[in-house]
Amino acid sequence: MQRFFAGQTKPGATAWQDYPNGTGVYVDVDTSGGGFSTAPVYLTSLGGISHHWATTGGSSIYPIPDGTPLTGFRIYVRWADDGIPMSKDDAYAHGWFINWMGIETATEND
Repeated sequence: MQRFFAGQTKPGATAWQDYPNGTGVYVDVDTSGGGFSTAPVYLTSLGGISHHWATTGGSSIYPIPDGTPLTGFRIYVRWADDGIPMSKDDAYAHGWFINWMGIETATEND
């Protein structure tokens, strides 16, 4: 049996953070509302008003340092044309946000 839960960070108010050296941005996505009891498979996309087509990383999921996959993950985003500086101001100006879905698969013993 599978269980699905989906959400998105708040469009226009996603808590983007600058990655060191101006090479990109990141956001920690809170999925605690899903109430996952086993680590889900996460699927993501980067949404926005503009320029998200010119990025990379919006579908690459990383653990939150000192976090658990039951309650969230981290996404790093940078320009696909490597070497162009990016800051959270760019992410806010273009209205970027993260769409996500968590898929939890029950174990055979459930």
